[in-house]
Amino acid sequence: MIIDKCALVITSSVYVSAPYTVLVDPEERKKQYYDSISFFIRESPLTKIIVCDNSGYRYSESLYVLARSRNKEIELLSFQGNTELVANYGKGYGEGEIMQFVLLNSILIRQVEGFLKVTGRLKLINVAELLHRCNHRENYFMPISLIRPRFMVPKAARCCVEVRVYYTTKTFFREVLFNAHKEVRDKNTFFMEHAYHKAMAMSSTKVKCFSVPPEIIGMSGSNGWMFKERSFLKKMLIKFVSFLGYIKPIYRSSRHAKIERTGKIKKDAPIQS
Repeated sequence: MIIDKCALVITSSVYVSAPYTVLVDPEERKKQYYDSISFFIRESPLTKIIVCDNSGYRYSESLYVLARSRNKEIELLSFQGNTELVANYGKGYGEGEIMQFVLLNSILIRQVEGFLKVTGRLKLINVAELLHRCNHRENYFMPISLIRPRFMVPKAARCCVEVRVYYTTKTFFREVLFNAHKEVRDKNTFFMEHAYHKAMAMSSTKVKCFSVPPEIIGMSGSNGWMFKERSFLKKMLIKFVSFLGYIKPIYRSSRHAKIERTGKIKKDAPIQS
């Protein structure tokens, strides 16, 4: 990957209005956000970092100082999202608003061809290796489950893609994902993971899998789960199934044609080829 051709986008929501969120304490959320952002400033090879908060919170100037000390540019964006719609539809709707705001208002995003998106408060500890094996002109997502056979994945999660970490070109995001969040309905168990999967399945653009599975650590604000670094055994197992070609969230062209004819996507359609 040509580092100058892409940026890092970190989404943030310090003051929570979305339902089904375990971690709502703004002080604890701020602490975790600052920890994560500082990690990426220090550890990420990307020199352009965009942080965008949709709850009106403004980050401290100290992050600019830290970024300059590492010869990096950082842009701290803040706006007030539609709290009523986020409360009614879910946090995925709010994240979609963040991504739209970034694409429409960021100065740094105009200087690149694509971006790596990471959900705030999480650390992508293998970010350098991940980017090293990516092409900045392609699009990368991961399936929800890396090692479970499809029949063992809950039915509601089969038509999903991982949205905590992904890489897309700006063109792909604008054409395919820009408005996908408007279909999110948490109360109906239709999350951002479903909305992005549906949008990509209806697109004719190829979507690849990261050749190196993202390794994240930190707390999930939704359910309070703690993500820890995978054990050596689990890493080897994931590498093995990846080598066999199991992990491939690449959408089939035959499905594109069928969806275009019918305008529908089957609820239990597979996300892997």
